[in-house]
Amino acid sequence: MHSAVQPSCVLWTDRSVDVDVQRWRILVVDDNEASAEGLAAALAADGLDTRYVLSGVDALHVIDGWVPHVVVLDISMPEHDGFATARVLRRISPTRDAGIIAFTALGEDYVRTKGVRAGFDGYCQKGNAPHALVRLIKRLVH
Repeated sequence: MHSAVQPSCVLWTDRSVDVDVQRWRILVVDDNEASAEGLAAALAADGLDTRYVLSGVDALHVIDGWVPHVVVLDISMPEHDGFATARVLRRISPTRDAGIIAFTALGEDYVRTKGVRAGFDGYCQKGNAPHALVRLIKRLVH
């Protein structure tokens, strides 16, 4: 009898995001509005200052007035996928040092190769309970 493989949440880098405020700012980027809104609500319930947007382009607009400490980023999105969005977030000064977590249904092996090069710090597979993602965020933010 096989046991089901648990979806994983793992850190890939040793990035440390220094935060000087009490509530960490988390940006959820996912083209599925129900998923984005649900995850943002779960993270907000954990005491995090959370917003969500539905595309990589919207993510770049929201950081003009509100800079996240951590970006939770879906990979499979139209126009700019998560890899392209992460590359841009790493190139611009407001988010250059932010934590970026891939949050996707895609498998870790597939995402890791391109993800590390694009600037992701970690991976959390969709299907995990929100507290697993919060634990991963806590490993990034100090």
